[in-house]
Amino acid sequence: MILRRLVTSIRKQDWFAVIIETSIVVFGVYLGVQLGNWNSTRQQRVEYEQSLDRALMEVRGNLEAIEYQIEVVEERLPAIQAAIEVLRTCREDDEARAILEASFAPLRTLNAFSTKTQALDQLISNDRFLTFQSAEVREILLSLSTGLNILSERSRELNANNSGLEFAIGHVVRPGELGNSGPQDVLETVLSGEIATPELVRSWELIVPMSEACRDEDFLQLFFTWEDGAYFHYVMGNTALMGMTAALAELEGESEGAS
Repeated sequence: MILRRLVTSIRKQDWFAVIIETSIVVFGVYLGVQLGNWNSTRQQRVEYEQSLDRALMEVRGNLEAIEYQIEVVEERLPAIQAAIEVLRTCREDDEARAILEASFAPLRTLNAFSTKTQALDQLISNDRFLTFQSAEVREILLSLSTGLNILSERSRELNANNSGLEFAIGHVVRPGELGNSGPQDVLETVLSGEIATPELVRSWELIVPMSEACRDEDFLQLFFTWEDGAYFHYVMGNTALMGMTAALAELEGESEGAS
């Protein structure tokens, strides 16, 4: 309709009308482009907020996993340290033997932080989202991703030196009797919330006198290595929790402000 009027005005050489009609056409095109850009920006904003929510959920999950692992360390450490004491003092009584054998379950299980950063890294790597991130938010996201990956890597490095009891099989320890009535019994134990260890299948038992076990330096070193790893995991985990909790609070504020 407008284009038809424009053509008619040109034929009539009604230049005032031509200017008016041309302005209307140009303005309409401009408005259409602006609306298209606005809709595109709005859609990108929605996608950014959804990506940010996924990243926040991932960070919360990491926090819960770290807190749980710290609790596991606290629960297992006393048994290891009690075993260290009976070995250091070379106690040979039945109670000392029971204390030592009670430590085999935690000794066979590594303390580990296994973090996830997939959603966080996707948020960081999407250049279309940079418009919606302040420099402060960007720095927080990067530090969270870096911190989580470093925590996981340090955990793996610590555990690389912990070989468990496997090397001692046959000359210091061996698997004992079944500790369950079958796989279903083990499944129910795990589902009940108890910490799963290899001992759910067969408990290991000492096959040498306590006087011999306490003089086996390689055997004793297993306990010291596990203890060192537990302390470092506890310190690293709690340090990470403090920093991540503060960062999460800031990002949650950003998410609420954007909604």
